Parts: sequence; C-alpha cells; structure tokens
Amino acid sequence: MEFGQRIKEIRLTKKLTLEELAKRTNVSSSFISQVERGVVYPSVDSLKRIATALHVKLDYLFKEEEDRRKTIVKRDKRKKFILKDSNALVEILNPSGIEVLMEPLVFTLKPKGHTGKQLNIHEGEEFGLVLEGKIKVQIGKESYTLKEGDSISFDSMLAHKFKNIGDSEAKVLWVIFSPRKIM
Repeated sequence: MEFGQRIKEIRLTKKLTLEELAKRTNVSSSFISQVERGVVYPSVDSLKRIATALHVKLDYLFKEEEDRRKTIVKRDKRKKFILKDSNALVEILNPSGIEVLMEPLVFTLKPKGHTGKQLNIHEGEEFGLVLEGKIKVQIGKESYTLKEGDSISFDSMLAHKFKNIGDSEAKVLWVIFSPRKIM
C-alpha cells in the first residue's frame, strides 16, 4: 500500500474529513487529497504534520507488515523514501509501532540537496549530527555551517531547514523529538 493510501485509510478510520485533517496540518484539503491519491509528494515537514495530526509515527505511513513492534533495524532493512525535487533520501531508523517521543532519521543529500524550500515549524525539539559532508542549517534568519562531526539542537518552533552546501554527498543523522507520543 502506498503511503498516500495509508493516510486516507487512517484518516477514514479516525473519522476525519479532508477539511478536518487540513485544519490540523495547516495545508489545504486539496493538497491532502492529492497526496492520498499519489498525485503529489509532500515534503518531510508536511508528512510529519500529517502523521502527527493522525497520531501516528511518520514511518507508520510506509509500513506494510502487521507486526509494528520491531525494535531492531538492520542497515539493509531500513525504510527509505525520496524527497521529490529535493535530491534527498530519507532513511527511518526506528520504524517500530511502539509509542515513542523521538524519531531518528538519516538524510543523504546530493550536492545542493535540501529538506524543502519552505522553512519547517512544529512542536518539539530537533538534533542533527553531520556524519559526512557539509550542510547549512537555517533557523529563522540565521544560518549555521556544519561539517562532519558538528552537531546542532534547537526548539522546532523556530522555523528551520537545511541543505547540502558541499561538492559531495552529505549524510546527516537527524532526530525529531515530539512532546506528545507518536505511534
């Protein structure tokens, strides 16, 4: 099942209309409808807001198996998805259905790859560690250049995004902490 279909399935199970989900996520109902039908691919921020509004973990939108309590993930078994128009691959490091407060991800960004053109904002905190390459993190009007081994943490209510500013691939461990449990 595609993640758009999964969003629709969860929305209908929770008896939410497109308009109600749109209001909870600050995106249009037509955008959510297009996502559900696989016409458009949302940014990580939009997907995260949809998952949070549906009270599920981001990776839950990509799960097929019934057993959602997996706690060990082998490198070759990670759930992955590509951010369209961003030159970014996202790997989900903790795809369990167990209620958690944090969601660890690995972003692999091609040169000039990014997490989205728009600044993201949501409840919680974030932590990033550059594993390879060089990135520029924008938080509000300020920008920070981070190289391999550098880390950053901040309040997610500060508008933010990051991009690869190097000539080679950048790999970043990113952890999103949500104040409410996600499942």
